[in-house]
Amino acid sequence: MSRDARAGTVIVVAHDSMYAARVEAALHELSGWRIDVCTARQLRGLFEERPAAIVVIMLSDAESRRLLRAIRGWPRSPAMIVLSDDPARFWTSATRTLGLRAALPLRATAEELAGAVRAVHAGLLVVHPEALVPASARDTAVASGTPLTSREREILELMVDGANNRIIASRLGISRHTVKFHVASILAKLGAGGRTEAVALALRSGLFAV
Repeated sequence: MSRDARAGTVIVVAHDSMYAARVEAALHELSGWRIDVCTARQLRGLFEERPAAIVVIMLSDAESRRLLRAIRGWPRSPAMIVLSDDPARFWTSATRTLGLRAALPLRATAEELAGAVRAVHAGLLVVHPEALVPASARDTAVASGTPLTSREREILELMVDGANNRIIASRLGISRHTVKFHVASILAKLGAGGRTEAVALALRSGLFAV
């Protein structure tokens, strides 16, 4: 097997050795690449040592979500690939802003995973078909059954992450007035009396992973 012309480093974040071994085995065809394995708590220190590394996250959805929230506060975000039972939940503008470059299903083949790593290393986004199929819960508003628009889902996800209107406007490149308009629409569709209730309804109903 020939070595990749532009070999790099992959940091695999997994919660147990079985998952880590599976990803390591899948990445064996990346000839000449360095593969490191760590836990979520160890990632920041390892990434600071290898800032050009691509991070492959193979945790539970809840753990992946917590890790992405933690990365939001880092000075620099890594280029990331998330493996999930529901990759569509992670393939959002908010996570792409954080550095997510691919969301793959847990059952992704070795060829798909290695191909995604190579593509991300080349500066590309990788769109797996399953990342484009939204969970049915996310397409249906809780109270009235009126679907949320894609922009409203983006804003609601940022609300779930604790962002206020100013932060939402900055991240999405829109005005605060526009954010306020969308928030009002979200509250009406969810039948919520305020932002806190809207977030609680979204989490309780499975609109977004916790």
